[in-house]
Amino acid sequence: MKQILNIAHYEFVHIFKDRILLMIVFIVPLLYAALFGIIYVSAILQQVPLGIVDLDRSAASRAVVQAFENTPNFKVIPQVDTYAGLEQAMKNGTVRAGVVIPEDYAQKQSQHRLNEILTVYDGSNLIYGLNTRKYFQQVLNTFSAGQTAAYLAGMGMTGQEIANVMDTVSFRLQVLYNPTFSYATFIFLGLVIMILHQIGLMGVGLTVTREKENNSWIQFMSAAVPAWKIFAGKALPYLIAGIFNYSLLLWVAAFFVNVKIEGAVALLLLLGLLFEVIIVSLGFLISLYVPNSLQVTRYIMLLSVPLFILSGYTWPGTHMPAVLNGLARLMPYTWMAEGSRLVTVKSCGPAELGVTLLVLTVFAAVSAYLAATFSKNRKPTAQTGLAVNGTVSYPRK
Repeated sequence: MKQILNIAHYEFVHIFKDRILLMIVFIVPLLYAALFGIIYVSAILQQVPLGIVDLDRSAASRAVVQAFENTPNFKVIPQVDTYAGLEQAMKNGTVRAGVVIPEDYAQKQSQHRLNEILTVYDGSNLIYGLNTRKYFQQVLNTFSAGQTAAYLAGMGMTGQEIANVMDTVSFRLQVLYNPTFSYATFIFLGLVIMILHQIGLMGVGLTVTREKENNSWIQFMSAAVPAWKIFAGKALPYLIAGIFNYSLLLWVAAFFVNVKIEGAVALLLLLGLLFEVIIVSLGFLISLYVPNSLQVTRYIMLLSVPLFILSGYTWPGTHMPAVLNGLARLMPYTWMAEGSRLVTVKSCGPAELGVTLLVLTVFAAVSAYLAATFSKNRKPTAQTGLAVNGTVSYPRK
């Protein structure tokens, strides 16, 4: 145990001596999470910029305008009052949605004929598009029901009779787990896990390459210390940092970004522990077999986009090609992202997470075993390629 702690102490000294590495390990995860948190803190998309073209300009059409003005989901932009102006405003982003009231609206209403109101929304941004369509339906359904009730009341029907006519078919809508459709709850935790994944790999991935570039790795190879103790000592500081960052960012998500985080805290911590063991083990393996720090950085940067896209966190894996979905199942991030959502959003327990916990445990055991049993036979340091944190060198003439 003393040997492991000595190596861990040595690694901690390097972390705190190197300001850039210190920032990567302890500061950057919080900064990234804070940036994403500020972006998604509103959680729900409201005040959608709306242009209303009232071609009728009657009391009846004014009632339609007021229905949109009185909802917090839309923000009416008064400068847009022609269809040409609406098209231009949609093009330049001044408005994201539009309503066009026909010029014969009041006439048709007085004759109790079918009236058609044109609604337009910007589909170039799916977040705006999907929410705007939902908001249009809410406003117009409520307005139409009110108009119908007023007409029936004008015919002398009582409130109960009106209710009996209008409520022949009713339904209740119940949204489970994320009833407010909070986008922060949907996306933020997946981004946090990706931050921990990439920063963790980066930190551990530089441990051995740094020693190679400084020609000090031979000291570890020739020392009478088993390979597993070298791995444990090298990985321990980053495991501690990873668990600390994971706990800190969960707290930030819950109390500052208002992400829904429920379920058992112990289960969340167990998921985080398994995931961090996988990260430090894989990072150590990368550092062992990649020749220099620059190559480590390149490889890890290339991982981030495919990992996030393939994970199924933003697009269901069931609707991906089978080959890609199968590939995603071989990635620890996929299981961690899925497991964290099941706990935090759906409050699932160990029974529902049995497969996820089993897979992460297998990943952790296999990756830790491979990292702890590396061969101590020294290989020559690669003489080609750029190096970071290397000694001073000059190009040959």
